[in-house]
Amino acid sequence: MKEYFYKRECKYMYLSTMSWGLANALIETFGTVMLYKSGIPIWLIFFIYGLRFFITGLCTPLFVIISSKLGIAKCILISNIFSIITAYMMLDGTNIYKNIIIFVIAMGFMGISNPSADALSSKYIDKKHRGRFNSFINITKILGQVMATCLVAWGVISNNNIILFIIISIFFLLQYILIKKIDYKVANKTQVFSASIRYMLKSKSRYKIIYALRTNHIIERQFVPLYLYIVLKDFKLFSSIIASSLLLQIITITLIGKYSDSNISKSNNLVTIIKSIITGVFLFAKNKVVITFNKALIDNFEKVYETSIQTSIQNIIKESKESNELLSTVGQMSLCFTEVIVFFILAILSNFIGEKVFIIIFILSIMSTICININIKKQQKLKKVYRRKK
Repeated sequence: MKEYFYKRECKYMYLSTMSWGLANALIETFGTVMLYKSGIPIWLIFFIYGLRFFITGLCTPLFVIISSKLGIAKCILISNIFSIITAYMMLDGTNIYKNIIIFVIAMGFMGISNPSADALSSKYIDKKHRGRFNSFINITKILGQVMATCLVAWGVISNNNIILFIIISIFFLLQYILIKKIDYKVANKTQVFSASIRYMLKSKSRYKIIYALRTNHIIERQFVPLYLYIVLKDFKLFSSIIASSLLLQIITITLIGKYSDSNISKSNNLVTIIKSIITGVFLFAKNKVVITFNKALIDNFEKVYETSIQTSIQNIIKESKESNELLSTVGQMSLCFTEVIVFFILAILSNFIGEKVFIIIFILSIMSTICININIKKQQKLKKVYRRKK
């Protein structure tokens, strides 16, 4: 365990992830619900998130520029300052309509630090321990999210938004302090933005395709809580279900991390089948109890799936000839620009079909789950052929 748990760099990454999970739960887990509670229609929520990821995609190359001069920790600090602004505006829902441009820009610039997780993992963690490392990372994130879920529910229900905002701000700043302990400056030998765009447009790497396909999983993760809230129409019950389902994830994540390290291909096959089935249930379920149970089930499996797929992605980064930071940036840009297109399409559709747009979200998620596994398999086969030729 010393290679992926007791190692100094790992400890700080685990603690920083827990801190970020606690601070960011309001935006990530409750974001769409808080906007909906503020009276913003579903189509406009999709439009807001589309603009957000457009800005994130454009500013993602700033990660390499800033981290090469000031270090990765400074990227996280800048990103978290915008996260604090976003959290404040979400808690004070009356300001969102009046300051929607500022709100969207703040949400967009939150993404400056997105490549940091892959960059740090690729630098400090060996391939043979990466599955278990990702398991522990996701466990610490869950613990932070569980505490935050209880905290957010208390703050919203009791109307203690000021105290809630102060606590969120403290944990965002704490994440920066922890990453500062293992900070390093990225080697920036190229014109980052032009290099990233050139790689995205000209490279035949499946890595960028895999990241683009993850768009529909991100959208599902952000909008399934809203789907559950609309079904339940009870914020207290909704928060209780979120907290309970998060806790259940810890057991399965621990198992999949070890399995991923021993057989990543079979691990991906297993999680692909299970995730497709669980998401498929949402297409047919009408009963509140069934939808609630399935939400708990998909929450319980989400991080399991993420652990297995993220391990494969990090292995692709590590084994590539390109720099870790460039590939991490390209991956995030591919993800963001695909999200822009999908979000805008969903915004238009939801204006006509209303809540039935969730059916489209679930179908797209299932398609992406299958396609990601196919692309990972093809990438692994290409590497085997290349090694034989050498």
